[in-house]
Amino acid sequence: MERATTAHPTRLSGSELRRLLELREQIKVQSFRLPAPQQRRLLELLERSRPWRIPPPPLPEMTRAELARAIRWRLGTVGLPTALAASALLQRFAPRRRR
Repeated sequence: MERATTAHPTRLSGSELRRLLELREQIKVQSFRLPAPQQRRLLELLERSRPWRIPPPPLPEMTRAELARAIRWRLGTVGLPTALAASALLQRFAPRRRR
């Protein structure tokens, strides 16, 4: 019997897994500082990344606490590409520093 020489495509290497966990924590912490409209945009990005067979339903109106809870819940299921996209979105939301 011949062994496969390539890893399973859905498995992450150790460094990729570490990066994913770091990004999830970073996104969770930074999302608390965002205003509600930006939290909503982040949640929409996380929701679109889920494996829907049909387009995802629109998000209902939520309080800031509900948005934070929903973001935390979805962060536990996102993969590395989605975490990278969410991190990039947070970078766009970050205030610019003046020199």
